Amino acid sequence: MVRCLNPHAAGGHENPASAKSCQRCDYLVQGARLGDYEIVSFLGAGTYGHVYKVREPAPLSRILALKVLRNDQFNEKSRQSFFAEARRIANMQHPNILPIYNFGQLDDGRPFMVMEFAPKTILDLFRKDDGSRRLAYAEELVPYVQQAASALYYVHEKGLIHQDIKPGNLLIGRRGQILLSDFGATFDLGMQTHASLGEVTGTAFYMPPEQWQGNPRRDSDQYALAVCFYELLAGRPPFVYKQIEQVWNAHVRLQPPPPQQWNPRIPVEASAAIMRALAKDYHQRYRTVVEFSEKFASAIETARQRYVCQRCKNQNRTGAQRCSTCGADYDDRLCLYCDTPVRFGQRCCSNCGRLTIPPLMVAHSPLSGVSVRKDRYFIKHVLKQSDETMVTTMLAIDTRAAEKRVIIKRWQCADYPIERRRKEIVYYEKATEALAKFRHPLVPGILDRFAEGKHYYLVEDYIDGENMQDLLQKLLKPLSEREVIGYMNNILNILMAMEQQRPPLRHIDISPANIIIESARGRAMLVGLQIAPPRPEPRPGLAKHLTTRKIEVSAYTPVKDVPFDHRTSIYMLVASMHQALTNYAPPHYPVFPPARQLNPLISPELEDILNRALQEDRHMRYQNYAEMRRDVQKLL
Repeated sequence: MVRCLNPHAAGGHENPASAKSCQRCDYLVQGARLGDYEIVSFLGAGTYGHVYKVREPAPLSRILALKVLRNDQFNEKSRQSFFAEARRIANMQHPNILPIYNFGQLDDGRPFMVMEFAPKTILDLFRKDDGSRRLAYAEELVPYVQQAASALYYVHEKGLIHQDIKPGNLLIGRRGQILLSDFGATFDLGMQTHASLGEVTGTAFYMPPEQWQGNPRRDSDQYALAVCFYELLAGRPPFVYKQIEQVWNAHVRLQPPPPQQWNPRIPVEASAAIMRALAKDYHQRYRTVVEFSEKFASAIETARQRYVCQRCKNQNRTGAQRCSTCGADYDDRLCLYCDTPVRFGQRCCSNCGRLTIPPLMVAHSPLSGVSVRKDRYFIKHVLKQSDETMVTTMLAIDTRAAEKRVIIKRWQCADYPIERRRKEIVYYEKATEALAKFRHPLVPGILDRFAEGKHYYLVEDYIDGENMQDLLQKLLKPLSEREVIGYMNNILNILMAMEQQRPPLRHIDISPANIIIESARGRAMLVGLQIAPPRPEPRPGLAKHLTTRKIEVSAYTPVKDVPFDHRTSIYMLVASMHQALTNYAPPHYPVFPPARQLNPLISPELEDILNRALQEDRHMRYQNYAEMRRDVQKLL
């Protein structure tokens, strides 16, 4: 006699030695053979079937997993769906999808499939020595988010929606990689299956609103994946209720609490990435699940910079209160803007409130601590450096003006011949002359211009304020409509004044990074005017001669605008304000999404202005600044 592998207390029924499945329940019998496979033990239950550990015959003798359809799910439709699942998986070739090796059916007609043996799930990676679960560090999750997203994107490109993403279906392979499993609830966008539209399929704690309503989308898998990693960071999913109706109501109607409520060491950037993927409206999630993984990884990389000890250079865990190597809680770091001492891991200055590590700042530059103009200007920090345009922007101190802060822009000229360098210096002197003469209260004034070595320098007033890109990064949420309308009005006034110059001045790099919100009065000020590089003169044999410098084209620039004109500036301004209102950065393809789709608090009147200004065809935009300003001022 042999016993079945029913794990329940009343299981383990005795059966004849020749039996393959139990005569009293639908579990398989230990030691039975299904073709070449020997049944070893019971592993667990999937969406529609039971999973067993099996062994191949010698000489390979591999341990594999076998999934068989349960009796209570067995009918002709489910049998066909099971085989369809097996065929779908068999046709997928991806390193992060659980591979299938064989499939067939039992004597009673129930189908089975044989897969790679992966007994651990992602939850098993985060356990203490005593077996209890521990909270994951955000940086530990990056490779798993990326692998799971890569597998899901591959599935989505095949026209499929998994519909049952949960930690139990994120298995761990032999090399420690994620293996996406259990395609029993998969919805095929190209055909009707048992998981057809109108049927609610999935696991309650991980399902987005549209899936509860029977309308799954590719975005639904992104939501479920975000819940999985929320759970690993917080120790629980966002909503935990005993009644299915309560779970449904929470996912459809309630905003999830931020994971820091359960685990305060989670970086706010990582939390923001997950919370966006958990948006109720799928339009407000990331465009693809891969974009979610990229934003999550970028958020962690940003956060980790704060946990590099400035004394001993040790990279600490995110959320640490002090350096684990030297014990420093204040590691000699100062705020870039007000020189206030910054605590280890601190995100915003306790004095001025600005980011302690701005996104564009060059962390370690050989220019920091260097003086120029015969030691007059002492460079404190490199704020931005572009290899494409050969332009460097720096924060400096004017030692001859009571330690006044200034901004220095530096253009690189040719190494040699000397005559070519002289011509480029003369070019920059002439090109910056119009900027030096331009005066406007919302544009920093030019204080000095000079050449030194192979560089040309422009010194301008320092604005005590925060650029819009840093502000959005700090807040991790949109700005209010009232604020943005005021900023648009400020910038339009500047652009109108620039247009009245002879010849007109054009700002060809309007972006959140070049719009500074003044601290004292809250006005928007425009910086970052570019100078077109001199025409290159390539010469054979002079490999070091600069021939590739160009104007940097940003994601805020319309693709079809050649050449640029004032309507291009209107587009770039409104593209920047679209991001300020939605906290969704471009590029957006093929067109900008309606702002109210991403932020329903925006008024229809403001959205109309945005839509008109963001037309790809310049002839359909506002044709001048005054026309647009009239519409903006109606909303002030």
